[in-house]
Amino acid sequence: MGLEENSYRLHEKSFAHSNIEKELLVYKNWFDSNTTDVWRHKRMLSVLNPFLNNDPAAKWLTVGDGRFGTSAIYINRYGGKATATDLDLSLLDVAKKNGMLTDIAYANAEKLPFENDTFDYSYCKQAYHHFPRPIIAVYEMLRISSKAIIYTEPHDFVPTLFTRTLLQKIKHGIKKITGAPVPHHDTGNFESAGNYVYSISVREFEKIALGIGLPCMAFKRFDDIYLQGVEKEVFSERAPLYKKIKSKLISGRIKTLLGVGYPNTVQMILFKKIPDTHIEKELKLDGYTIIHFPKNPYLQL
Repeated sequence: MGLEENSYRLHEKSFAHSNIEKELLVYKNWFDSNTTDVWRHKRMLSVLNPFLNNDPAAKWLTVGDGRFGTSAIYINRYGGKATATDLDLSLLDVAKKNGMLTDIAYANAEKLPFENDTFDYSYCKQAYHHFPRPIIAVYEMLRISSKAIIYTEPHDFVPTLFTRTLLQKIKHGIKKITGAPVPHHDTGNFESAGNYVYSISVREFEKIALGIGLPCMAFKRFDDIYLQGVEKEVFSERAPLYKKIKSKLISGRIKTLLGVGYPNTVQMILFKKIPDTHIEKELKLDGYTIIHFPKNPYLQL
């Protein structure tokens, strides 16, 4: 058994939801539109809105969407048609039986069981960083998607001179004193599911796009903050956890502007076709950087 196969086996075991009722108690509020956690997730899922608004008949695939298929549910609720996939189907089955999903499928992200260009778009939210060979998953998603692939994932830490030479040394010193594990190369760690946190790099995706001749890409960096209990908190501007998250988001933004911090999350889009002008306009209005790539002059016929 190869290392990557062992990793996926561990993930299937780790994410096998043997106690469905317990999972429902914990995650049922993901379907409640009035919790602070749903506000968090909608904030991340908003990357899909320009596509749902301007390409309503599109077919979607969601990858690693095993927590009840929440990404696919969002797409379906806003007029799209989504197939949810994961290594474990138990919670997807629950969502389907309750009428929240219509199409689900078992799928390994490194070998998606679909023909070329089966879908218009594919989306992966907070699952890519679990993959043992995530770049293979990128090419697989590009293969089965005719228009674009989209990610919401942890952002690879790119330290400034100040953060590398001072802040990181201070953090490492504290961790050594307390006995806490020090992340490898300051960029990530290992999770209990057995995976290295393979965070996304904008430059890495830019090279992927240039290497295979994609026309353009878009990205947006931001912070996402999770606090325990947000799943149960009723959302309001005065809710305690919501106020704490907003305060941390403001603090993170200030640190980024001062060059002593870096956003922990990124929305990444690789286009196989030049996007519709309305989609591009909405992305720009929402703060996305869009890069149009030159054609390779040596491959022109």
